[in-house]
Amino acid sequence: MELEDFADTTPTFVPEEYFKGELNAYGIVKDRSGKIIRTFKGDLVGSWDESGVGTLDESFIYSDGEKLKRTWTLTPTGKNSYIGTAGDIVGEAKMKNLGNTVVLDYTMRVPYGDSTLDINVRDWLHLQGDNVIINHSKMKKYGIEVGELVITIVKK
Repeated sequence: MELEDFADTTPTFVPEEYFKGELNAYGIVKDRSGKIIRTFKGDLVGSWDESGVGTLDESFIYSDGEKLKRTWTLTPTGKNSYIGTAGDIVGEAKMKNLGNTVVLDYTMRVPYGDSTLDINVRDWLHLQGDNVIINHSKMKKYGIEVGELVITIVKK
C-alpha cells in the first residue's frame, strides 16, 4: 500500500482541522499471531499555534489498568508533510497526508522487562465520514512484525 493510492479519496484529511479540539479513541492491541492482548480507550486534545505547529495531548487507559500519556508536537515541513516528536519516540516521526489518509512512520521506545525496546511503527489513518478515523498500525522489530494496533478515533 502506498500513500499515493489515496490521492483521490474523500473526505480530505487535513490534520490542522481534524486534530483540533477533543477526540476519543478506542483500540485493540494484537500480538504477532493476531491474538488481541489488550484493549484501550483514549482522550485526545489537539491545538495549533499561530505558526502552524500542532500539539496533540493523548491520555490512554488500557484494559490491564496501565495509563499512558503522550504529547505529540507536529511541525509542518512542506505541503502535506510534517515532523512529529514525542517523549517516547526515538528521533523524529515522518508524517504525510494525501486524500483521506495520513501515514506516520516512527520508532517507539517501549518498556520491556527491566529495559526498553525500540519498535518501528507505521500508522495508517483513514478519515471516514462523520469525523471518524480508522487507524491500523503495524509494529516491527528487525523487520519482523511483532504486533498490530487497530484504533477508531472520533472527533467530538
